[in-house]
Amino acid sequence: ELLQPRPIAHEVLLFPSDEARQKLCSWIGSATTTLECCVFVISDARVAAELKEAAARGVAVRLITDDKTALDGGSQVFGMASAGVETLVDPDYELKSGAAPVPRHMHHKFAVVDGRVLLCGSYNWSYSASARNNENCVVTEDVYLVAKYSAEFERLWREFKAAAPLSQQQAAIRIQQIERGNRERRRFAAMARSHRAANVFDVARSAMDIASPGNRKRGRG
Repeated sequence: ELLQPRPIAHEVLLFPSDEARQKLCSWIGSATTTLECCVFVISDARVAAELKEAAARGVAVRLITDDKTALDGGSQVFGMASAGVETLVDPDYELKSGAAPVPRHMHHKFAVVDGRVLLCGSYNWSYSASARNNENCVVTEDVYLVAKYSAEFERLWREFKAAAPLSQQQAAIRIQQIERGNRERRRFAAMARSHRAANVFDVARSAMDIASPGNRKRGRG
């Protein structure tokens, strides 16, 4: 009977740990040909920098993420799309379960490096996940697992791309521009309200000063 090669499990990354975060970035940075990422939250600027650098050196980087978390404060998704990382978000619609609508999320957290190394686990690519949360990420070259996750990535890529009325990368950039504009308008509105409140306080204080007994006596003198 022929001996079968044992699956290679490189390591298990356990968080919170900056060392584990560095190792994750090293695996992402090791890509030479392809990098397929399917992650619910990407807000860690350090991880995003590795993806952008990989794309800049000619690695075919593709990213799938969730449409809702992509708009969260601190999200790196649209910055990566603007930098040339091919990006898709899940369609914003609901799946039906019987008569009740169920919200849909792209909740995976995995990546395939060069079609041979799988990173997967509970770990979202966020700073809070690396610094505070109890998370895990397995790094393996198990052929069966790599093939299954690669197939799932391709399935989602085809589904989400077919559902997009225009290039999702263009849509991502456009949504980010709109969201940034909305945030700036909210910030300026808050500043305006703060200034108005300060002006009202100053006017009220001036009126109180004028009406104080000491001022009235000085006025009669």
